Amino acid sequence: MKKIAEQDGFTLIEALIAMLVLTIGILTLSSMQISAIKGNSTANSLTMASSVATDCYERLMSVEYDDAKMDDTANANPHSSADFPTTLPLTLPPGVTSVSWSVQEWVVGDGDNDGDGQTDEPDEVGVKAVTLSVNYNDKAIAKVLTVNFYKHGLF
Repeated sequence: MKKIAEQDGFTLIEALIAMLVLTIGILTLSSMQISAIKGNSTANSLTMASSVATDCYERLMSVEYDDAKMDDTANANPHSSADFPTTLPLTLPPGVTSVSWSVQEWVVGDGDNDGDGQTDEPDEVGVKAVTLSVNYNDKAIAKVLTVNFYKHGLF
């Protein structure tokens, strides 16, 4: 057999190494895709909980200062989504298990509520501190989204 002086092309070993490098690259991309899907699922769960928290926040801000939903007595706290009227119920989407909120009214004699070092200033009276909690599941793990806000009575 006569040997050709110059041969163009790849050997079998070169082709196998190229296929191995390509396979490793494709497997890396697929693992990144799985991570992206999991991240999207987590973001979706948090978005649903945030949407419910926003809806509940807007409803609480629209009620009167002395409304029953803003009652700060011990037997009323914590409030729940059942406190909203049946004519306009708070509908919980899949994955969101419950909504609750606690109210604490700032009154004269309970110290420095706003943290500025001054006790019982006029701006500390007629304010209710509200802690809104949305319980939801993210990949079968129970989580809580908490929103703190203040509601002020009109002077």
